[in-house]
This record gives sequence, C-alpha cells and structure tokens, in this order.
Amino acid sequence: MLFLFAISLGAQTYTNKESSRFSFTGYMTSTSLIRDTAAYNPGIFFGGGFVYTIVLSEHFNIGLEALYTGKAFRQEAPIIKYRHFYLDVPLYLQFKLGDNIRFNLGAQYSTFTNAKIIVIDQASQNGVNVKSSGSIKGADNSFLAGMELDLAEDLAITARYTISTSAFFEKNAVNFGVFQIGFNYAVFRSHKQFLNKDKNKE
Repeated sequence: MLFLFAISLGAQTYTNKESSRFSFTGYMTSTSLIRDTAAYNPGIFFGGGFVYTIVLSEHFNIGLEALYTGKAFRQEAPIIKYRHFYLDVPLYLQFKLGDNIRFNLGAQYSTFTNAKIIVIDQASQNGVNVKSSGSIKGADNSFLAGMELDLAEDLAITARYTISTSAFFEKNAVNFGVFQIGFNYAVFRSHKQFLNKDKNKE
C-alpha cells in the first residue's frame, strides 16, 4: 500500500501552463418558449453557479458546470410573469480560437426545482399576487453552443444559447430556448499534471 502511494506521488508533476481552472459564474437569461400555444413573450431573469475547466491540449478544454438558473416568460394581457427555476449541468468541449477567445459546444441536463406565477393585480394590497406553479418540463436535455472572451486575467465575458433537444424530435412538445450572457471569474488554477514524469515538457 505504501509502495503504491509512493508511485502515485512520484507520478504527479507540475507544468508552467494551467491544467485546470475553477470559476464562479453569474449571468442574465432571456427565455423563449418554443411551440407553446399561448404565444408567451420572452422574459429576463438571472442565474449563477460554478465552472470547472480541464485542459486537454493546446487547442481543447473540457468544461463542466453546476448552475441554478431562472427561466422566465410573460403574458401581456393581463400581465402575468412566469418564473421557473432549474438546476442545470452543462458539459461541453471547448475549442480555443486564440489566447483569449474560446468556443463551447456540448449538452446540458436540467431538472426542475420550483416555479412561481406573478400576477399584476392593482386590487391587491401590494399590486401583485404570487402563486406557486408546476413545471412545464420536469427534466430537460438541451444542446449548447457559446463563446467566452477574456477581459482580464481572471475575468471573462460569456454568451451561450441552449435549446431543448425535444424541439428537434417531438413535434408537439413545448421547449425552452435560453440565451444567456454573463461573466466568469476564476478563483483557482491548478498546474498539477498526473501520470506525466517529464517535468520539462512544458
């Protein structure tokens, strides 16, 4: 057992280049419902979470995220706002177009947590009535495409669009189309490499 542990320690080397990154993310969402029969208008809301990026090569990374996302839409007459909250887990391949710009392509799994309906009602005491609501989609699988642009060493602006996969395979299903724009802030970088004994490789 001690021998295996010694081998494991000996296999860990470090590189001058970043091997992984952990970041916080915050963003604004604009959500459309695709194939809904009530013709709801897109709504603006917010989300945030964590991003973990692993360097695969000079040109590719892999990204994994854990997000809590608000997806909102609205009805105009009468004014009713719908806010649905999901836990999102995106997984994507990241292609480095340059030193400061990256393109993301992958998939996302989402699970419903809660929802509420906000009805603008001038007759009520505070002008609104808030009610709990069920989900449009209890779970959702989406395609994902986006980009990241570094503004500073630790700060990047991000843009992304996700669309429910059922939009392509189910003719009568209501689907989400979500555009989000936000920022990633890097809080930790690792330079550790495993199973690589060539310390001068990079």
